[in-house]
Amino acid sequence: MNSTQAVDKVKEIYANAANPTIAKGMEAYMKGLFPFYGIKKPIRAALTKDLMKELISNKEIDSEGFIKMLWKEQERELHYFAMEFALKKKLYLKKESLELFEFMILHHSWWDSVDFIAAHLVGKYMTQFPEEKEEEIMRFINHPNIWMNRTSMIFQLFYKEKTDTDLLLAAILTHIDSKEFFHRKAMGWALRQYSKTDANFVIQTVNAHKFSGLTVREATRLVR
Repeated sequence: MNSTQAVDKVKEIYANAANPTIAKGMEAYMKGLFPFYGIKKPIRAALTKDLMKELISNKEIDSEGFIKMLWKEQERELHYFAMEFALKKKLYLKKESLELFEFMILHHSWWDSVDFIAAHLVGKYMTQFPEEKEEEIMRFINHPNIWMNRTSMIFQLFYKEKTDTDLLLAAILTHIDSKEFFHRKAMGWALRQYSKTDANFVIQTVNAHKFSGLTVREATRLVR
């Protein structure tokens, strides 16, 4: 099975399981940005479990090409499959994958895809290639695209005591005056997550800077 055939197979499985009623609800939840087949996550996982294993082990498939082909499709479930494939294939172990992750962040962008890519793909990538972390994340921080900025704020969500607090502060303080909801929410989320590791750092950071009310509420939810 080559990449094109693999894409067609995923599409066929999802199309056969499509539920227009559920799809309408999903589309409404995502502000009408994407069409959906209407397949909830547990069902998707069950439907494609065997296929995912087959594709992961198939050496004929060009992983980057396969993911980009899925990403250029409109149905959101196909994007979810692409993200899950990238994670299960462990593409974060390959140095050339950062360009692919950036492509995914910048196209068909919304919080549901960006948050997965940031925490599970970019985050893991940076632990594999720490020598790239500062330069690349600073580029993400200063990028004109809000989703690249958001990625810089939350890629360390699972780092715990290994969190680079200097980069965390750079990511959030660079955009502290932003009126963008997805900036403000991500700042608070990143700080709240890190408060599980170092609550004092988060309290001091919140007290030292004039964050939006949304950011403060998110950041201090666990430390009040």
